[in-house]
Amino acid sequence: MNAHWTVDADLNARLTLTIERSEYAEAVEKQLADYRKKARIPGFRPGMAPMTLIRKQYQEPITADEINKRLQDELYAYLEREKIDILGQPLPVAGDLDFSADSHSFEFDLGVAPQIELEVSDKVKIPFYVMEPTDKDLDKEVDNLRQRYGAMSEVETAGDDDLFYGHFDIVTKKGEAVEGSAHKHGRFGLNAVSGRSLKKDLKALAKGDSLIIDVSDFEKDFDIYQVLGFNPEEYALVTGYFRFKLEQIYHIEPAAMNAELFDKLFGEGAVTDEAGLRAKIREELTQVYQRDAEQHFFNLASDKMMETKFKLPATFLKKWMTTAGEKPLNPIEVEAQWPNTEKAMRWQLIESKLVKDHHIHVHREELIDFVTGEVITRMRQFGREMTNEEAQPIAVNLLQERQQAEQYSEQLLQRKLMQFVLGAFGKKEIKSTYADFIKEVNKSKK
Repeated sequence: MNAHWTVDADLNARLTLTIERSEYAEAVEKQLADYRKKARIPGFRPGMAPMTLIRKQYQEPITADEINKRLQDELYAYLEREKIDILGQPLPVAGDLDFSADSHSFEFDLGVAPQIELEVSDKVKIPFYVMEPTDKDLDKEVDNLRQRYGAMSEVETAGDDDLFYGHFDIVTKKGEAVEGSAHKHGRFGLNAVSGRSLKKDLKALAKGDSLIIDVSDFEKDFDIYQVLGFNPEEYALVTGYFRFKLEQIYHIEPAAMNAELFDKLFGEGAVTDEAGLRAKIREELTQVYQRDAEQHFFNLASDKMMETKFKLPATFLKKWMTTAGEKPLNPIEVEAQWPNTEKAMRWQLIESKLVKDHHIHVHREELIDFVTGEVITRMRQFGREMTNEEAQPIAVNLLQERQQAEQYSEQLLQRKLMQFVLGAFGKKEIKSTYADFIKEVNKSKK
């Protein structure tokens, strides 16, 4: 079988495979002979039907099947021999098959994967925020915990520390509905509002009333989108304004600072006074701040790598998107989705490059240890402590299910990828409060 290919400057390629009759004729004849032996055709004993009749009924489909099998084998063998990495799947170019010809040529459209050169070096400095909990942070967290474990009751009018629960719809500044936007339910405290005018308007609301909320009227460290559970697709439609319809007002009587609260939070006898409570909170907040700083550093490093210039075979990929998946897209849908698809593909290629070049792999033993830790953490949330020896058989059992194993493997790979990035790029340390850090993170989202 002969093969040759051409590729344009944008990595859209066409591969032509030519197969000669001599390459498949013997296999076709053998299958025809087998069919003759087994065929049950009225008027003829088994194995005695004329070969001309067998050829008339079966030669073309058998020939097409043999050619197809050889094409598929040669297609992927050729790509492997020539070390051609592709995106998506090869797409056959439509054409007629002349069964009487001595040779046949078949064409396939391909998208060639680009060669990527990433600048991964500690000479590339990325901002890394260094944060310590302030007394204000500790006071706020103590208040939050007392509120969370306090006694809740529904009231008719709002006080300064009360909660508003209701329905949120994204609207424009003029209050017009945004088509396709998410409808959310959620609650927030009046203490999360910084705008005096909004505070006054909220206090005046009766159940069933609505008002337009400007998101900038919330405190800088209060992320209403996170509170309402917005995913990236939903976040893409935000305008900075909500129509809020009040459904309930709740008053919470804060929990007393006593042994009952301390035991609920940290287990019996672990904390005995407010100083111990604040020390525990400081330790936990420090860990949270560190995780958030690392995630932000990873996001900034990812953005930096996404600035790397390389081409994608857009013409091929758009065509492939109209054929792939359970529900292929039409050309209009492809164009609408292309910006997000292109971004996702670029990151996937960058991620694959990092994994390959720096040997970031998940080994079976690492995966078992990782899932064992996840089991221990999960059981602790339900109030049960487990040893490694107790949790490991559960972890091994979870990994027997393919989908679970793939999900855990991906989680661990992402964790290892983050650890690599944290060590591979330089850190430009910025001392900051957590509130200012959140302000910076929200700014980078816009």
